[in-house]
Amino acid sequence: MKICRLIKISLLVTGSLLCLHASWLPVKGWLSQQLISYSWHQTINLKQKIKPWPWADTYPIAELSFERLNKHVVVLNGGDPTTLAFSAGAIAPFNQAKSTQPFVVAGHRDSHFSFLDEVMMNDVISLADKYGQSQLYQVEAIDIVDASTGKLPILADDSSLILITCYPFTNTSTVSDNVGSGGNSDARSNSNERYVITAKLL
Repeated sequence: MKICRLIKISLLVTGSLLCLHASWLPVKGWLSQQLISYSWHQTINLKQKIKPWPWADTYPIAELSFERLNKHVVVLNGGDPTTLAFSAGAIAPFNQAKSTQPFVVAGHRDSHFSFLDEVMMNDVISLADKYGQSQLYQVEAIDIVDASTGKLPILADDSSLILITCYPFTNTSTVSDNVGSGGNSDARSNSNERYVITAKLL
């Protein structure tokens, strides 16, 4: 009798732990997005770098808005794997909004940039900087390029907005790969192809 009771209790405890473990990742993802959004608004209000959490190695520097798709993405500074795990990231040295250089943003195709395949030619994208000022870009090219060559359509003296993710969107392999010249890693990709959207400043 006692053995049956112990078995039932152990099964209940094990089931509870499994449920908590399964729910942790969605909760962690939701919480991180709330903290990133809050730090972005604080960045605009206080006009200074605000990390989403004290130990973060990055901070928000811009926000992309796709009006037709009703999508908004807070862009973090940097293109390393840790940054891209939480949001899209601006790749140095092309991480300065409102400059004579392009603004290059990379993101994972199965999370923060999963909707890029819905972006169409001539779509207008708004880029808000840390001062709360926005500038508009219009999509002028959508390319699929071979990243293994180390060459992406980026001109150093061009003021375009360039968005990069892995391609194809349906591939969910677990082999790591580099995203373009920024050296970003998409741990869910074994593809050398990149989906590149180029938008010109209006």
